Amino acid sequence: MAVLLGLLNQADLYDTRVTTTGVQVVQRSIDESVAEHNRQLNALLALFTTTRTDPQTRYLAAGATRLQPLDENGRARPIKPGGYFTLGFPLQDAGIAWGRNYRTSIKMTVREVANIVAMMMDADSRWMRDHLLAALFYENSTTPWLFTDPTFGAINVYGLANGDMQTFQILSGADSATTDDHVKGAAAVTEAVFQDIHDELVEHPENGPEIIAFIPTASSATVQALTNFYPVPDTNLFSGVAVTQFTGVLNATVPGKLIGYIAGCKVVEWAGMPADYILGVAAGGEAPIALRQEPEAELQGFRKVADRNDHPWYEQQYLRVAGFGGWNRVGAIVYRTDSGTYAIPTGYSSPMP
Repeated sequence: MAVLLGLLNQADLYDTRVTTTGVQVVQRSIDESVAEHNRQLNALLALFTTTRTDPQTRYLAAGATRLQPLDENGRARPIKPGGYFTLGFPLQDAGIAWGRNYRTSIKMTVREVANIVAMMMDADSRWMRDHLLAALFYENSTTPWLFTDPTFGAINVYGLANGDMQTFQILSGADSATTDDHVKGAAAVTEAVFQDIHDELVEHPENGPEIIAFIPTASSATVQALTNFYPVPDTNLFSGVAVTQFTGVLNATVPGKLIGYIAGCKVVEWAGMPADYILGVAAGGEAPIALRQEPEAELQGFRKVADRNDHPWYEQQYLRVAGFGGWNRVGAIVYRTDSGTYAIPTGYSSPMP
């Protein structure tokens, strides 16, 4: 197991009992590890999410207009943005705890504590990843899913654009906005899939220019075998003349590994992606998903919220309060790649437990 950041200064004491090292010293190291976990997770989420504390809000979609013709005494009519629509965001509680009895707490080593803390942080990462992906994969024709907020009541939670009544502006063509579909199906992984991911994302003014396509490990070999795929060069090798190489870099922090480039998409292999799905995200613009948190700092992030000292039982409780819902609904696109008909991957239906 990798040494946790907060426990680096205890690495040489891994096989020492906690009571020998000092309970308070080890607890401070645990707190530092959890803080670093939150920092790294927030950095990874930044590509996909914008953080909010409100249960719902009106999203202002990009619009288009023209200058008004004037004569020498003319005065233009004032304009105002339009295209608002209301988006809601869920909020769910999840937790984990670790405990021991009195005898175990006396015998426990620093290494054993580090293993437990690593397991808890991994559990938080998996919960956040799964709920983020569920928000991106959601599709139910024209119907949002309903979240009942204990304070604000019924809230409609949307996923990506899926041919519903909401309209979106595009950079070319007519000035009027149009409906769009960003959850699609294809019978196989082809270059055309990546080209469509690129084209669907760059056509919207809300989006940044860098297109990143996340693929599952199971599809990596297939993608790399496509004719116009350019792999990331091996820095241990030197290529000869007249060889086209991919020289780009990622300008965003991502989960997974950059493996190459095709059809305008930088391809990242992400082991957390379900098999037979590809996720495209436009970096540098409005994030596709909103991450809702409570407004109070004490309820944000993954953190220890309680200690239980009830001899002979001792316990620490950790809490995560968060939820994900659609924000820039054309800021990402999902492809199912084993069928021409889209369906939510197994285990990612909303609302998730």
